[in-house]
Amino acid sequence: MSLIHRLQSLEAERDAAREEAERANLAKSKFLAAASHDLRQPLQALFFLSAALARHVGDNNGRDLLSRLDQGLDTMKGLLDGLLEVSRLEAGVVTPVLDCFTINEVADDLDAAYADQATSKGLVWRVESCDAILRTDRGLLMQLLRNLVDNALRYTEAGAIRIRCRVDGDQVAIEVQDTGIGIPPEHLDRIFEEFHQVGNPERDRMRGLGLGLAIVRRLSQLLDHPVQVRSVQGQGSAFRVLVPIAPARFTKRQAGGADRVPVIDRSRLAVLVDDDAVVLLGLQTVLTEWGFRVVATDSADKAMDRLSALGRVPDIVIADYRLREGRVGTEVVRRVRERYGSAIPALILTGETGADTLADASAHEVPVLHKPVTPRQLQAEVDRQLRIDRSQPDAQAAQ
Repeated sequence: MSLIHRLQSLEAERDAAREEAERANLAKSKFLAAASHDLRQPLQALFFLSAALARHVGDNNGRDLLSRLDQGLDTMKGLLDGLLEVSRLEAGVVTPVLDCFTINEVADDLDAAYADQATSKGLVWRVESCDAILRTDRGLLMQLLRNLVDNALRYTEAGAIRIRCRVDGDQVAIEVQDTGIGIPPEHLDRIFEEFHQVGNPERDRMRGLGLGLAIVRRLSQLLDHPVQVRSVQGQGSAFRVLVPIAPARFTKRQAGGADRVPVIDRSRLAVLVDDDAVVLLGLQTVLTEWGFRVVATDSADKAMDRLSALGRVPDIVIADYRLREGRVGTEVVRRVRERYGSAIPALILTGETGADTLADASAHEVPVLHKPVTPRQLQAEVDRQLRIDRSQPDAQAAQ
């Protein structure tokens, strides 16, 4: 065989191997998406029912047991959210929305989210900010950094966790440092792979699935924010993220106002549509406790009939995506808006993670929350949707 033929043969083998790896990766992603969907429905019901149960538990032992239940639910939610995020990033349905904001806002958000958790574990917690305005997708950057902090907390039993930043030319280097177990040299090239964990041979689910750094890698590539790591086994690790500074022409639009405290008008009417009776009951219970009057049904037809009988304009629609008989939640939203006006706020609350679901919701200008959501997350999003001024053409586009 000539050298040219041999090279062609090797190239063909390489291409075949790459295609096979891509097929295997796609099959894995589809499996994860399907498995996570089937688990999300009952877990969502447990979240809502646990929240509804809280006010009926009076003694200390009962409250302690309920707290342990909530901790277990939070752990399961974290695992499923990791699976979902890998599926979404691999599907290519996440598009960064660039904005300008100060590094101080990032530091404050991280401090508020993790200070109590770190100190309750006996760790020294430090956040050291710097003076710079960033230009990136705020939500995705925070997700990347939170995964790094979560990782530091998971593997640090003593010492300190420190968030530091430093201006480096036209970039800001944000660094998450810890005094945890460190990473052996032979693992450094693999820590960003799915399901790869250091120091967890027993696969303790309280220490995650090994998806946090895999998500960091994908977000780093999506945002074009390089992530660098240095580590000494037994002494700790430091992950460094490079984020671009906003050019001068953008800095006039920087964000800086404090978030408003969520306030829900207790006279609101909410329309809830979900064909899972337990989820619907839990959702109805939570919204009722928030002061909403609720129309809860399992189909668009029943929802429209109930609204007609009430003779009231709904304030928000919350619907599952996949309903019975091939119907979908966006149909509910469309019909309500056609009758009562396009300004009616709406949410899709679903366990579906496919790109088609996100595309359909986007086409109807409806935000998506993926099950399971905590009652606090749902309340924050409901409040946000009720506050949006939909009289402006760009209201939905600005989300």
